[in-house]
Amino acid sequence: MPLKVIKKDGQAENFDRNKVKYGLLKSGATPEQAEKIASQVEAWAQSIAVNGNIKTADIRPKVLEFLRMVNQEAASSFEGYRKPA
Repeated sequence: MPLKVIKKDGQAENFDRNKVKYGLLKSGATPEQAEKIASQVEAWAQSIAVNGNIKTADIRPKVLEFLRMVNQEAASSFEGYRKPA
């Protein structure tokens, strides 16, 4: 079953690990860190998804948790980023 992400506005879209990687790279993670964390987040999301769905609000804190373990500077940058409304 494909993993779906439920966005703030209620729309569902397929989980895209590349979006996770892109956000990590933009915050200063190395490509290796970004790849590893994207894999960890994807596995975690699949393990807790309800009916194949997970909320975007649940993903961000988990990405930050994994990032803090490997790159504190990038984690601070990632934490400070807010998507423009």
